[in-house]
Amino acid sequence: MIHRASLLPLVAALALSGAAGCADQVPEPVIASSASQETYAVGYPQALTEATTSFSQVQTEIRKELGQMPMYPSKYKDPGWARVRDVLAHADDAGKSTAYVERMRRIEGAFEFFASEKDEITRKASGSAQFLVKKKGCDVEISGAVSGSLKDTVDKQLEKELRDANEAQHLVDRYRTALGKDNAAALEQQADTLSRTSYLVHIQLVEDKLRVERMLAESSDVQRTFDSAVASERAFQAEKRTTAPEKKASEDRVADLEKARASFDAAVKQGQALQPKLDEQVQAMTREYDDALAKLLAAIDEKAKSDPH
Repeated sequence: MIHRASLLPLVAALALSGAAGCADQVPEPVIASSASQETYAVGYPQALTEATTSFSQVQTEIRKELGQMPMYPSKYKDPGWARVRDVLAHADDAGKSTAYVERMRRIEGAFEFFASEKDEITRKASGSAQFLVKKKGCDVEISGAVSGSLKDTVDKQLEKELRDANEAQHLVDRYRTALGKDNAAALEQQADTLSRTSYLVHIQLVEDKLRVERMLAESSDVQRTFDSAVASERAFQAEKRTTAPEKKASEDRVADLEKARASFDAAVKQGQALQPKLDEQVQAMTREYDDALAKLLAAIDEKAKSDPH
């Protein structure tokens, strides 16, 4: 017979173990759904379509890059194959690392902002530059030059930002002299590409899958939001204190809601058709990537066996 007193130390130990386990857990933020919000509902069909389209486009980009990987070794001339392997292995790791992922998100946000606001930014920058040119007595149209220069500068700075968060690029800098100019340039490019491909496989594709699943789970709530938002706008229009301009703005919002509702079913059907294949396609893409990377590194290992470096 086991006495109650003899169980107390065990119970206490288990309790402390459980408490320690809870203490070690990192709390995650709980993000509430926006499905009940009118602005979210208006953008929902387009956002869902973009998510399902992105899932397919990312796979296309990944497969394109996987097709190029067998040709990586042909870009070098006596590089020191152990160094090449070191950099490429780190490029794979970097693409799924916190530092790279966080930097990629920041850069993608900056790129999307510049892409959407490029015309306005260019117009203002060109206007200021044109004013200064004319002030100096020159009659030269420079808006085209400013636009091209601005885009090139932004692209180069974004590339630099991403490379700064890529451990593989730091290794290229370490080995640059031994590699030689041409080999170092080729390795920089391949490290960029491999890190991005690793990111697409391990992060972007999974995030697109989760986004599609989340949005499809919200579809019923979004549909109800269309009805409640239109009813709310109609009630607002009927209020005695609502002015004519306010009624016009409300009618515009109703029109936006109805336009979004008209494309809602097609967007949901597209997502639902893809949903059963999401997990399978993520797993298949991961296997293809792992296989291609393993073959690349194996080919480099073979070259390293007879490498005099």
